[in-house]
Parts: sequence; structure tokens; C-alpha cells
Amino acid sequence: MFLEKPKAIIFNCNFNGLSIIQELGIHNIECVAMDCLRSIGTYSRYSKFVRCPDPSRDESQFVDFLYDYCGSLASKPVLIPTNDHWATAVSKQKERLQEVSIPCVSDWPATRLLVDKRRFYEEGMKHNYMTPRTWREDDLLEIPDEDFPIVAKPVFRRNSSDEDITNLLENMDRLRLVVLKSKKELCAFLQKEKAYVKHLVFQEFVNGMSDEMHTVGIYADNNNDIQGLFAGKKIRGYPADIGDCIVGKACRVPELLIENTIRIVKEIGYSGIAEFEYKRDTKTKAYKLIEVNPRSWSWIGITPASGVSLPLIAYNDLCGLPYNRALINQNIEVVYEKMLPDLINSLFRYKKTYPSWHKSLKEWLLEQRTFKKKGNLIKAEFNAKDYPVAIMSYVQITKTIAGKLLRLMRKRS
Repeated sequence: MFLEKPKAIIFNCNFNGLSIIQELGIHNIECVAMDCLRSIGTYSRYSKFVRCPDPSRDESQFVDFLYDYCGSLASKPVLIPTNDHWATAVSKQKERLQEVSIPCVSDWPATRLLVDKRRFYEEGMKHNYMTPRTWREDDLLEIPDEDFPIVAKPVFRRNSSDEDITNLLENMDRLRLVVLKSKKELCAFLQKEKAYVKHLVFQEFVNGMSDEMHTVGIYADNNNDIQGLFAGKKIRGYPADIGDCIVGKACRVPELLIENTIRIVKEIGYSGIAEFEYKRDTKTKAYKLIEVNPRSWSWIGITPASGVSLPLIAYNDLCGLPYNRALINQNIEVVYEKMLPDLINSLFRYKKTYPSWHKSLKEWLLEQRTFKKKGNLIKAEFNAKDYPVAIMSYVQITKTIAGKLLRLMRKRS
């Protein structure tokens, strides 16, 4: 039975939102899974699903819907966006939404700076935020040969809008990270993708796969003081080079990364949950701040077991409830995994795309036992006794496997 606490409304309820729903739910906080489609978190036994307009194509309609929904509740709910287009829409209209809710999102100037990668990298170079070297569009043909390879990547991959920008977002996903090895490749790319160049940034290539990605996750209060800080790194992402975290672990990171994170939060006036993603270059051994996500991230579900429950700290602080400040992991022997996707990736997908991460079923099961022996193993689909999520996860993975087998049979016939 839920206690008399403000509700929490979580937007975008894939594994990111699911983890927040489960953590708040087990602490007797009533959660609303608000999304424009039935993602995995909307099936959680700790939440009620409410369908809403998609802010990536109906921003104003979404904000009006949200305002009216919050206004119909007995008390102001806490709003927790988990992807850029939700965070952008709420942040833009934060002042209005505060009339009926408690947004867990920064003010618009800070959010806009982080969502607009071009602007953030320019600030990063100016203030030495450890960001990769970035070139303006007018300077691309002046890049010396010795500075290649470089990469092209989107200014944003998700954004809120009152226009249908589906085609643009699809192409930003397609151009998520393009490695250009020479000036010749750069020129060919600029010609081929001229319709999208203005939506891209170009910067130095940081060597290494996704297992060189380190996360510093934070919650900062309205005074821009960090109240919770988690550190960890990816073990495996998909795709292997730049993919979202499939398996990650809590760990210690160099103090330099934590100091850099705290400085940025203060200097840009950030509040709310955020992920600072650093990458260690395998050649130079230097760390680079690849991006900052102005909201929670895909494996925030690891933070409660590490002793830094960012969702709960954020909720309690915003509601004026007591909480314990936690500035570093209390438990570093924690592994988080999206178990079924990792099984499919390890057995099948990595075999073609990154063979060194391919595993047999026996090898994968052995690794699972190793994770359990070392400490806590958080399985995203099977956490918090959330049985409806477990069932839907099996249904979804069965559909995926059946689809692959059907396509294989068609090819052979």
C-alpha cells in the first residue's frame, strides 16, 4: 500500500525508466509510467501506464497534456524524464509546469547547453572541460592530415519539437558516429551527407571500444550542490564500439573525473540527475568527456545496490523529505546487466560485429556465475520481484529470436 507521498511521473519507460519505477516503487512511492508507447517499464507492477503525446513531434500538445494531468492530482507529482526529448520539453516549460508539479530537470539554459552538443563542446574547449577537440564546419577542410581520424556525430539524437522530425532523428541515429580516416573520406562524406552536415559536429577520434566508457552519474540540488554521485564503467555495450550499456559495473574512477564533473555542475548551474560519460583513449591513456546527458541514463538501475540511489535521493530532496547524502559508491562489487539482450548479443550478434566478445552458452553462463560470486548482480528484467516485466521480457526476446529464425529460413529457401 502506498503511503501519502507525492506521485512520481516517469517519462520514457524503457530500462532507464523501469529502474527508476522499481526503485521508487519498492519505497512505497506511487509511480506513473507516462509514455507514448508500451515500453517495458509500463508493464511494471509498481506503476500505472498513462499514454501521452510524443514530445519529439507534438511538444506543445505533450506539455498541455502533462499540465492538465498534474493539475488533476491531489498534490504536485515529481516529474522524472529519462531521455533527451522528454527532458527538453519539460525543461523548456519548467516555470509553467512548476505550478502543478515538481520537475526533476535543470533550468532551460543548462539543459539547452548540454543537449546542443556543438554548443557544449565549444564551451568545453573554452573552459577545459576535458572534451575532445572539435572543429567548426568552416574549418573542416583545414584539418591537418596528422589529425585524422576524426569523427562526425549528431548535435542531438533526440529533441522535442512541434514539427515531425522523425526523418531527421532516424538519420541522426544512422550517423550516430562516423569515423573519417582521411581528408579524402571527409570530403566524400560532406558531399554525400550535405543535407545533414549542419546537424553534425566533427571532433577528434577517441580510440577504444565501449568498455572504455566511464560514467559519473550525479544528482544536484537546486543550489547546484551534488547530493549523490555514482561512478562506474561499461563492461559491454551494443554496438560494441559506441553502444548503450548492456553490462556495466560500479568502480572507482580517477579523482580528476569527479573534480571535473563537480566543476561543470557548478559553473553551468545544473540541477537534477545527469550522466557524465568519459572515455579512456586506449592509445594516449587520456580521459575525454564525450557527452553529458541532462537526465538519468540507461543503467541507473545499478545505483541503489552501489549505495548511491540517485532516484530516491532526487525524489526525497525535491519533496523535502530526509535522505542521506552519498558522494561515492559504498559498494563497488556490483554488476548491472540487461540479461536477455546480453545473451543474444554474446551468442549471436558480437560474432559478426566484434568477435572477441562472442561467447558460447557455456562461457556466458560461467561469466554469470563469476559476476554472482564477486558481489551483487542486478538483472534489469528480473529485479525487484517485478514479475510482469520478467514475463514481457521473455515474450519480447522470443519474438526477436523467432523473427531471426524466420528470416534465416527465408534466405535458405
